[in-house]
Amino acid sequence: MATIEKYMSFTIGSRRGLSDTQKQVLASEFQRSPEASQNRLSGRMRPHIAELGEFGRVVIKHYFRGGILRHVNRRTYLKIGNTRSRAEFDFLNQVREMGISAPVPVAFASRTKGVLFYHAWLATKEIPGAKTLADLSRTAPERAETVLPEVATQINMLVCRNILHVDLHPGNILIDENGRVYIVDFDKAELYPKTGARLAGYYLERWHRAVVKHELPLFLHEQIEKAVPRD
Repeated sequence: MATIEKYMSFTIGSRRGLSDTQKQVLASEFQRSPEASQNRLSGRMRPHIAELGEFGRVVIKHYFRGGILRHVNRRTYLKIGNTRSRAEFDFLNQVREMGISAPVPVAFASRTKGVLFYHAWLATKEIPGAKTLADLSRTAPERAETVLPEVATQINMLVCRNILHVDLHPGNILIDENGRVYIVDFDKAELYPKTGARLAGYYLERWHRAVVKHELPLFLHEQIEKAVPRD
């Protein structure tokens, strides 16, 4: 269960409530304009980092539309069911309980735009010294190779637990300063109703497509292909 609080024009949710100072920090970050990301595999917008008291440094994610719709409606969503940020916050808690290595969710927020629409944000604990597997494969390929067995373990766990991560690729795998692997960006993720073999095939095909499209070292795909069985 989440504690829902109103602060200024924002609706902010967290596991046990936030102090007024923490809500003030978050509200200030939500109103900042994010910078465009220089790396397409790391998302279209660069997340903010903020100091949030007892939580330490947190990553502030702004939700933006992808695909053709982004040219018409960049960041406004229709208010039907849970907000995007609430859904990802809840799913992160769920997958972490299942043993998946994912960021710690701290808070989610939304702000109403008119009667039917909203903007959304998510705050997660920062992963110290994190680099994407995509970046690591280019700058430190030996180090990237050493973490691939754990990356495969995490992907196999997603398959075994029927978790559909809709955008799994080397840019959404983070490696911290101690070599621990994290899967990020569970936006629109869900429990998959079909067989594990189909889910494994989906992951491998999407992973391979990203490696080829972004001209990443082929060992990223070759080793994952060997370690993630399709049946």
